[in-house]
Amino acid sequence: MSSKQGSTAVGIIVAILIIGAVGSIGYYQVVVAPGEVNTSSSTVSTAPAVTCPSAACANVTIPSGASTPPSGWSSGQTTTYGYAPDKIVVVIGVNNTVYWVNNDAAPHTVTSASTPPVFNSAIGGPLATQGGTYQFTFTTPGTYFYYCGYHPWMQGEVVVLAGTGSTSTST
Repeated sequence: MSSKQGSTAVGIIVAILIIGAVGSIGYYQVVVAPGEVNTSSSTVSTAPAVTCPSAACANVTIPSGASTPPSGWSSGQTTTYGYAPDKIVVVIGVNNTVYWVNNDAAPHTVTSASTPPVFNSAIGGPLATQGGTYQFTFTTPGTYFYYCGYHPWMQGEVVVLAGTGSTSTST
């Protein structure tokens, strides 16, 4: 084998290795970890914030940074900050299961403002960790206000409308 043939063979092997490496990286990005983009020292998610487990859901996200109060907030104020969206409208029999996900590093809750609470993910519950989820299925029409047990500036609202064949009551 001449040196020209040897260097051609080495070139082909190197090209195959490079193509294999690029293919592996592409496979990882598309199949193994879709929706994640590596930006220098941190990973930023570009995937949908919430993955509803069924078609009969409404999605709410607790965004990164929600544990920091909004500028100018003072104790006792009413806000619609910390849940995205902060107000949702659902219809019984259509999308009356609300699915929350914590995309913040801090622990959070989803606690009904009624006494007793109609729903409560609880302190230390499933939303206490980043990526944690909580869901609740509403069966009675009405307006439900809720808040975070850790962060009083975080408040949201669920408006539940009667679906076909359901009876309407108020909360």
